[in-house]
Amino acid sequence: MGVFDFEKPQTLPQWIIFLAATGVTLSSPYGTRQFIKELRKHIEAKAKEKNCQAVTQNLSQALYRLKKRRLITMHTKGDTTKIFLTERGRLRKLEYDLDRLSISRPVKWDRSWRFLLFDIPENNRTGRDSFRGKIEDLGFIQFQKSVWVYPFPCEREIDFVAESLGVAKFITLLVVAVQDDSPLRKHFDL
Repeated sequence: MGVFDFEKPQTLPQWIIFLAATGVTLSSPYGTRQFIKELRKHIEAKAKEKNCQAVTQNLSQALYRLKKRRLITMHTKGDTTKIFLTERGRLRKLEYDLDRLSISRPVKWDRSWRFLLFDIPENNRTGRDSFRGKIEDLGFIQFQKSVWVYPFPCEREIDFVAESLGVAKFITLLVVAVQDDSPLRKHFDL
């Protein structure tokens, strides 16, 4: 990713997990307080934009709960505190990322169709059901039993979902032209 996506985290605990994943170090008590103050203002402003109530809480409470749930570890040396994600924390961040993943619609359609084929074994039913649910959420439509179609570039997003759910080796994504694609174009409003 590399760039902060300030739309993703919505609460203070989500921000702590997000920032721990990006390697942010809080280097002084004053700097930490200022950062949290600005972060709280950002969360409240976003909540106001969306007409909902912001879920903010005290930083020490949020850190305590995240440590207690073994999502983060903290190491303090002098005035510097480093927050690290545990394996459980990495999985939680991955859940946040998966929940908020979307595919952007380009201004101009490239007239190619993305056919997603998968054959995930029965012994991985959970992965298969999760994958199917996520591609439906992303806007894919079922073409045949395990064949789904989408009109826009989505290779990175599908790779991310498949890797995250551990089903990547069962997935094939084809980019093709379809001769009579009028029913598909109608469905996707193209």
